[in-house]
Amino acid sequence: MDFEHCRMGYGWILRDAAGVVKGAATSTVQGIYSVREAEAIGAREALSWIKNKGWSQVVLETDAQVVTNAMVAYQNFTPFGMIIAEVRGLLKHLPLVRFVFTKRNANVSAHLLAKYALCNSGEG
Repeated sequence: MDFEHCRMGYGWILRDAAGVVKGAATSTVQGIYSVREAEAIGAREALSWIKNKGWSQVVLETDAQVVTNAMVAYQNFTPFGMIIAEVRGLLKHLPLVRFVFTKRNANVSAHLLAKYALCNSGEG
Protein backbone atom coordinates (compact mmCIF):
# COMPACT_ATOMS: atom_id res chain seq x y z
CA MET A 1 0.00 0.00 0.00
CA ASP A 2 1.23 3.47 -0.90
CA PHE A 3 -0.41 5.79 1.62
CA GLU A 4 1.32 8.89 0.23
CA HIS A 5 -0.27 8.48 -3.21
CA CYS A 6 -3.43 6.73 -1.96
CA ARG A 7 -3.06 3.56 -4.04
CA MET A 8 -2.39 -0.15 -3.77
CA GLY A 9 -0.12 -2.35 -5.86
CA TYR A 10 -0.79 -5.89 -6.99
CA GLY A 11 1.26 -8.56 -8.67
CA TRP A 12 0.70 -12.11 -9.84
CA ILE A 13 2.65 -14.82 -11.60
CA LEU A 14 1.45 -17.50 -13.99
CA ARG A 15 3.26 -20.84 -13.79
CA ASP A 16 2.61 -24.07 -15.66
CA ALA A 17 2.05 -27.43 -13.96
CA ALA A 18 5.83 -27.91 -13.67
CA GLY A 19 6.24 -24.54 -11.93
CA VAL A 20 7.85 -22.79 -14.91
CA VAL A 21 6.95 -19.08 -15.09
CA LYS A 22 4.81 -18.38 -18.15
CA GLY A 23 3.78 -14.80 -17.41
CA ALA A 24 3.56 -12.08 -14.81
CA ALA A 25 1.56 -8.89 -14.39
CA THR A 26 1.18 -5.94 -12.07
CA SER A 27 -1.64 -3.53 -11.40
CA THR A 28 -2.34 -0.52 -9.23
CA VAL A 29 -5.70 0.49 -7.83
CA GLN A 30 -6.50 3.94 -6.50
CA GLY A 31 -7.60 4.07 -2.89
CA ILE A 32 -6.59 2.54 0.40
CA TYR A 33 -8.75 -0.29 1.68
CA SER A 34 -8.63 -2.62 4.65
CA VAL A 35 -6.22 -5.53 4.26
CA ARG A 36 -8.96 -8.06 3.59
CA GLU A 37 -10.61 -5.78 1.02
CA ALA A 38 -7.23 -5.16 -0.63
CA GLU A 39 -6.60 -8.91 -0.83
CA ALA A 40 -10.05 -9.46 -2.35
CA ILE A 41 -9.39 -6.70 -4.92
CA GLY A 42 -6.13 -8.45 -5.78
CA ALA A 43 -8.02 -11.68 -6.45
CA ARG A 44 -10.51 -9.78 -8.60
CA GLU A 45 -7.71 -8.11 -10.59
CA ALA A 46 -5.93 -11.44 -11.17
CA LEU A 47 -9.16 -13.14 -12.29
CA SER A 48 -9.93 -10.27 -14.67
CA TRP A 49 -6.44 -10.69 -16.16
CA ILE A 50 -6.97 -14.46 -16.52
CA LYS A 51 -10.36 -13.88 -18.17
CA ASN A 52 -8.97 -11.25 -20.57
CA LYS A 53 -6.17 -13.64 -21.58
CA GLY A 54 -8.76 -16.28 -22.42
CA TRP A 55 -7.24 -18.90 -20.14
CA SER A 56 -9.67 -21.47 -18.83
CA GLN A 57 -7.78 -24.00 -16.68
CA VAL A 58 -6.00 -22.08 -13.93
CA VAL A 59 -5.41 -22.55 -10.22
CA LEU A 60 -5.38 -19.17 -8.50
CA GLU A 61 -3.33 -19.41 -5.31
CA THR A 62 -3.61 -16.69 -2.70
CA ASP A 63 -2.08 -16.31 0.74
CA ALA A 64 -5.21 -14.45 1.89
CA GLN A 65 -7.02 -17.17 3.78
CA VAL A 66 -9.85 -14.81 4.73
CA VAL A 67 -10.58 -14.30 1.01
CA THR A 68 -10.33 -18.02 0.25
CA ASN A 69 -12.72 -18.81 3.10
CA ALA A 70 -15.13 -16.07 2.03
CA MET A 71 -15.30 -17.53 -1.46
CA VAL A 72 -16.88 -20.66 -0.05
CA ALA A 73 -18.48 -19.74 3.22
CA TYR A 74 -20.90 -16.87 3.45
CA GLN A 75 -22.51 -13.74 2.08
CA ASN A 76 -21.49 -10.46 3.57
CA PHE A 77 -22.96 -7.09 2.62
CA THR A 78 -19.97 -5.03 3.72
CA PRO A 79 -17.57 -3.58 1.11
CA PHE A 80 -15.52 -6.78 1.53
CA GLY A 81 -18.58 -8.88 0.77
CA MET A 82 -19.34 -6.85 -2.34
CA ILE A 83 -15.81 -7.43 -3.66
CA ILE A 84 -16.13 -11.15 -2.92
CA ALA A 85 -19.40 -11.13 -4.89
CA GLU A 86 -17.52 -9.63 -7.86
CA VAL A 87 -14.84 -12.34 -7.57
CA ARG A 88 -17.54 -15.02 -7.49
CA GLY A 89 -19.11 -13.43 -10.57
CA LEU A 90 -15.81 -13.64 -12.45
CA LEU A 91 -15.42 -17.27 -11.42
CA LYS A 92 -18.82 -18.06 -12.96
CA HIS A 93 -17.29 -17.08 -16.32
CA LEU A 94 -14.21 -19.21 -15.57
CA PRO A 95 -15.68 -22.57 -14.49
CA LEU A 96 -12.35 -24.43 -14.71
CA VAL A 97 -10.47 -21.92 -12.54
CA ARG A 98 -9.81 -23.10 -9.00
CA PHE A 99 -9.30 -20.66 -6.13
CA VAL A 100 -7.03 -22.04 -3.38
CA PHE A 101 -5.10 -20.87 -0.32
CA THR A 102 -1.32 -21.08 -0.17
CA LYS A 103 1.08 -20.05 2.59
CA ARG A 104 2.66 -16.60 2.36
CA ASN A 105 6.19 -18.01 1.96
CA ALA A 106 5.05 -19.65 -1.29
CA ASN A 107 3.85 -16.28 -2.59
CA VAL A 108 6.97 -14.11 -2.15
CA SER A 109 7.41 -13.39 -5.87
CA ALA A 110 3.86 -12.04 -6.20
CA HIS A 111 4.44 -9.71 -3.24
CA LEU A 112 7.62 -8.40 -4.87
CA LEU A 113 5.65 -7.73 -8.08
CA ALA A 114 3.04 -5.82 -6.08
CA LYS A 115 5.79 -3.57 -4.65
CA TYR A 116 7.20 -3.16 -8.16
CA ALA A 117 3.76 -2.07 -9.39
CA LEU A 118 3.81 0.84 -6.95
CA CYS A 119 7.32 1.88 -8.02
CA ASN A 120 6.49 1.82 -11.73
CA SER A 121 2.94 3.10 -12.00
CA GLY A 122 3.99 6.45 -13.47
CA GLU A 123 3.22 8.44 -10.33
CA GLY A 124 5.37 9.96 -7.65
